[in-house]
Amino acid sequence: MVPSIISFLGKVIGVSLLAIAIVAIGGNILVHYHQTQMVSGHYSGHYSYVVSITGLSDYQGDPVTDIVVPIPAIGGSPVFSEENFQQMTSDNCTPLPITTGDGEMLALRLPGTNLTNISAAKSGGFSRDLLLEEIREDGFVPGSSRFFGAENTSGDFPYIIIPDSLHPISSCPEPISVSINFSIFGSTTSGEHRPDYLVSIVEQIPPGKAGKIPVEPVIYRRNSLGEPFEPITPGV
Repeated sequence: MVPSIISFLGKVIGVSLLAIAIVAIGGNILVHYHQTQMVSGHYSGHYSYVVSITGLSDYQGDPVTDIVVPIPAIGGSPVFSEENFQQMTSDNCTPLPITTGDGEMLALRLPGTNLTNISAAKSGGFSRDLLLEEIREDGFVPGSSRFFGAENTSGDFPYIIIPDSLHPISSCPEPISVSINFSIFGSTTSGEHRPDYLVSIVEQIPPGKAGKIPVEPVIYRRNSLGEPFEPITPGV
């Protein structure tokens, strides 16, 4: 009888020690995984880039017309690669990379002389935590130093290129409206949601204005999906 009790107690103690060891090992693994995630900077955010140009139906152009717009950047480095341009979705135009004196930009190519509204979009992911300073620093290429309060020239700003060949076909043409939105959606790490950012360009280009047209991005932020985007004052 006694040996049976001792054997039973031995089994209970053995199972208890095994359970404690498993819990301890599992806890150490979770702590190590969490620390590795934080140290390695592994985050799962994503971005969206959408360009929309309207009012073109009041104009005619060359047999091939290119409207050139800035591309998104993080910390001054373009988000796009050569392959990304090929993966863009578009409507009534062909997105193409174009090299300018200020760096690579996006040309939206329209076929035919009769123009119409166009759009292009691209989304993707990134595995890093982004700081507001990186968003401020050249949210588009060509970049802008306005966010730093520096002395600016026209070359410091992102710009749009409207070809001189565009001419109105009516006596009262509408302005060409350009909307460019670069949205950066933060990741959720250890239950904490990173802020979402929106770098937006909205420009009304009146008839007869062409060539290189400087534009000014506005940065917005929200802390959760349920909140509206709020503008960020430069320098704050």
